[in-house]
Amino acid sequence: MATIEKLRPEQLEMATHDAGESSNTIHGRATAGREHSRSFTQALRKDPKLLFWIFVMIWTLITRGFENQSSGSVISIAAFKQEFGQSALNGGANGAAIIGAFAASYFADKFGVKPVILAFAALNMVSVGIEFASISIGMYLAGKLLNFIAIGAFLNLCTAYVADIAPLAIRSSCIGFCNLAQCIGPFISAIMSNFTSTWASSWSWKALICAQWGFCTIAFIALWFLPESPVYLIRANKVDSARKSLQRLYSDSSDAEGHFELIQATIEEAEAQKKASYVECFRGTNLRRTLIAILVFQSEAYSGLGFIGNYGALMYQYLGISDSESFKIQIGAQILSISGALTAMIIGDFFGRRPMYITGCAALVVLLICMGISGSINNVAAATASVGFLTMFNFVYNAGVGSIVYTLAGEIPTSVLRQKTLAIAISASAVSNTFWSFVSPYIYNPGYGDLKAKIGFIFGACMVFFLITAYFYVPETRRRTYEELDELFMSHVSARKFKKHVTVAEQRAYEAYDIVEAKEGRGASI
Repeated sequence: MATIEKLRPEQLEMATHDAGESSNTIHGRATAGREHSRSFTQALRKDPKLLFWIFVMIWTLITRGFENQSSGSVISIAAFKQEFGQSALNGGANGAAIIGAFAASYFADKFGVKPVILAFAALNMVSVGIEFASISIGMYLAGKLLNFIAIGAFLNLCTAYVADIAPLAIRSSCIGFCNLAQCIGPFISAIMSNFTSTWASSWSWKALICAQWGFCTIAFIALWFLPESPVYLIRANKVDSARKSLQRLYSDSSDAEGHFELIQATIEEAEAQKKASYVECFRGTNLRRTLIAILVFQSEAYSGLGFIGNYGALMYQYLGISDSESFKIQIGAQILSISGALTAMIIGDFFGRRPMYITGCAALVVLLICMGISGSINNVAAATASVGFLTMFNFVYNAGVGSIVYTLAGEIPTSVLRQKTLAIAISASAVSNTFWSFVSPYIYNPGYGDLKAKIGFIFGACMVFFLITAYFYVPETRRRTYEELDELFMSHVSARKFKKHVTVAEQRAYEAYDIVEAKEGRGASI
């Protein structure tokens, strides 16, 4: 952290006057400086109200993880295997998520985050009802498609909202919680499917669908009281409403006002502030930011996540594991997923985004290649090893790539294009997941490619590409305000130099912090 020479109060007053900055601007920059000075534990304790609303958004995302896991579990239940096709269900659902992501971004810019996410929460509840009451494949598929439209919207809006309001010192942990939520859902689904899969009636799969009402109903009620996004309100020139929203988020009124000024300054200086369209995501320096967000989200699909999530239970059975044992292993796998996501949350704000992502890619390369090698050997020990590697994927993925993808994609875009950039990145990932949903069964299934665990070679090779591109193009965003990130991208700083580059915005934040501290008679210590 930079060191700023202390000045006497009268000198600081003169510096403020000479810089031509208003007291409001100084206050906003001082807030950025204060954010830089806070430790992880200080930020964690500072604003319980803010953390509560972050938790509400994250709770909403549990539905996505539960639905994803249930989709894979349902097609592995004996009573369901022959009646419903695999690819049409999973591939079509991924395509529906694209519609939801784009629709959410478009309507949130016009009407705000709160009314839009409430509308999609209502759609979520209705779609679960359609799935539950299904009497034909067409009706079930219609319900699932509507459900994934809502889920695509949740993924966009929740990630963007958390990224907008999360404190600087714990921003990675907060955004990474979006991934943890999607690990909790599958864990609960895996436990349920372990018991219901042996039932002979239609409740063997309907119970998994019905359980979603618990998550989405609680989310719908809580979202009624959600403070509107202050970024949206400031962009819409609803100044009084923005201040009220920030007062509900921050415990200290001075902090709330400081963040108002900081958000306002960031938006005013953001690139393409008056043309927040999808086209702007591909113009100027925004193109680089959009491509990075797409890149990191693509690694989600090409790591094999969709394959393991949708067909993991079947894969265990093809490796010689019984139906009942495969569901039990899934429970252990989801415990590993949660453990990995928790690990990423703990270390993300200490070690940085870039090293975590690069290390995560490297670890997946090793794991997937090892799985491919074990799958090439035809004996019981090799099959057991393949099961182990397939299960360990859950920890390795979530401890690195899985969690940090959300942090990077949430932090990289400029504030006025965050939702749109996320919509593009999420949609590109959904397209890739759709591709793998259709192709994977023909690669690993007996009677087709019959690769089984050797499919690890394919995904391992894909992750080599992401490992190399990450080294050159994925920057470090830890402890950077959005104003600083805007400056770094507009100055065309190399991704490998982001960490050590001292920005003008950073220097001004420290100076403003000294000014405010001196005026209040406390001195400055940065």
